[in-house]
Amino acid sequence: MKSAKAAVLVLVPLLAAAGCVDPNGEPEPEGSPSSADAAGPAAPGVADRGDRGGPIGGGTGDVGAVKTEATGNDTVELFTAPSAGEQVGEGGSMALDWTSRLSITFTSAERDGDDVVFSGKATYLHDEGGYLLHGKDFSVLVPDGSNPQDPEDAEEPEDGATVGYETYTAADAGPVAELTQEEPSAEFSVAIAGVPPEEDSERHQDGMTGRYLRYETPQELWGHEVNPPQDYIPGRLCYVEGAGWHDVPLFEYTDVPCG
Repeated sequence: MKSAKAAVLVLVPLLAAAGCVDPNGEPEPEGSPSSADAAGPAAPGVADRGDRGGPIGGGTGDVGAVKTEATGNDTVELFTAPSAGEQVGEGGSMALDWTSRLSITFTSAERDGDDVVFSGKATYLHDEGGYLLHGKDFSVLVPDGSNPQDPEDAEEPEDGATVGYETYTAADAGPVAELTQEEPSAEFSVAIAGVPPEEDSERHQDGMTGRYLRYETPQELWGHEVNPPQDYIPGRLCYVEGAGWHDVPLFEYTDVPCG
């Protein structure tokens, strides 16, 4: 299988300053809505692996940069680039040859009691090894009504949660899809536990509620230690509960995919 490629201009200093991993760039919490069993310290904004997914089998060779971002209103992709890029301008501007390694496309977000069940299809796009998706690789971010611009609201939570959001994860989750060279694509579903029902009062003009579904990038990928913001990994999609996916276009800035 041939990998999908895209050459993109990356402004390294701008990425370092942007900090678009999470609103506060802190370590991801475990549990629903907060953590009690993290496997160990991780770089800010990167999921502690523990019992999680990631690459299996063969590697991808030279990996010097990673990004996980929305490429459509229903799709998140994980890309890698080699460590050496082509210098194209002053101030550290560098062109990287990005290769898509994993694509996850969602088809619905249906409520089941206190859970929201996300269904979709995952495809591994590399011609070596495979990839495992685990239920706890996914989380939901729900705005908590605070104002991150307020110094009191912007204080770092003791449990490392994301400022401005409650974080919910899958309860008692296990592997949801194993992608191999023989079967690189698989349909899957994951139930995120304890997500409060959407309220009409929260809904914006386009139908969104400001809630995100997030795929959490592994702490290490093919020998590369993921380190945001140099590695750009928001991995977020906006969602609305329903039997089909919403049709709101992807926003220009993929760290806030619905604007």
